[in-house]
Amino acid sequence: MSNSEDAPEAAFSEAWRRDGPRVAAYARRHVAPDDVQDVVAETFVQAWRRWDDVPEPPIGWLIATARKVIGNSRRSARRRTALHDRLTLLDRAARPEADAAMLATDRMAALEALAALPDTQREALLLVAWDGLSPDAAAEVLGLRPGTFRVRAHRARTALDAHLDHDLPADKRAASPSRPLTEGGLR
Repeated sequence: MSNSEDAPEAAFSEAWRRDGPRVAAYARRHVAPDDVQDVVAETFVQAWRRWDDVPEPPIGWLIATARKVIGNSRRSARRRTALHDRLTLLDRAARPEADAAMLATDRMAALEALAALPDTQREALLLVAWDGLSPDAAAEVLGLRPGTFRVRAHRARTALDAHLDHDLPADKRAASPSRPLTEGGLR
């Protein structure tokens, strides 16, 4: 190797020795202790790949790159957490119940009762029960005043309860509470 080829390596090695601890100090303020060396290593890998573009002195560029590495790491962690949460939810939903036939029958009855509602009432219930909107937010989606929406949702629940109670044997109608469409219920 000639001296001109050794110059970038020597400058990079000097930056590693001189600025590595400063990048680590920056990382320690922003990540867990176990992640500090990973941030420093990734920062310097990126610096090596772009060494010709790194300004002199490199510390500002290195800190800015460390900041981006930390941001990417946080986004990755959020994606992993979100994926884990979705998988947990799917696992819970797919877990067989003690009496799967009864659960399937209950779901089918609820869906049939929901389908029997007028479109406006069905949409009111779905916005709250399945989409998780507050009554005020659902009213805004439908272009209604909140009071008007609450009346519509109340009428929809009443009609849904009547339809579901109609499907029950006579001896269980009075004793049966309203059956919700979701785990959290409609109310």
